[in-house]
Amino acid sequence: MRSLIITAAVLLALPCSAAQADDSNPLEALSCPRGVLFKSLESGALTTVIRQGFGKAFFTMEKDQLQPAAAAELKGENEGEHAFIYGPSRSYMFLTDEDFVKDFTWRPAETDPNAFYTVRTDDGDQTRFTLVDVGCAP
Repeated sequence: MRSLIITAAVLLALPCSAAQADDSNPLEALSCPRGVLFKSLESGALTTVIRQGFGKAFFTMEKDQLQPAAAAELKGENEGEHAFIYGPSRSYMFLTDEDFVKDFTWRPAETDPNAFYTVRTDDGDQTRFTLVDVGCAP
């Protein structure tokens, strides 16, 4: 039993690519040059996540403590539809503008079959919409 626990701990400590049996690079396999398509569970509308980022943000009215944050840049189906979301986790995101996330570190969007974003009202009490990953944009 002890050896099983040690083996599990070692595997969890390894980077994902080192723990996989094949030689594929998971980052290359998941990267989407044209962004990742997400579908709204509520309306069925499609939006593209162009890039994903991380940084620090305030999540209280007092703005007294910076906390780790995730962000995404969204592009809608229609010309001119463009927005940013940020939050402490993908399940708790808020709409914002580009200035708010300008200092975040950004990377190209990557697809993940389990990925979703739940965008909430400004007070965080209600869900505005939930976006689920449907794969790389064509």
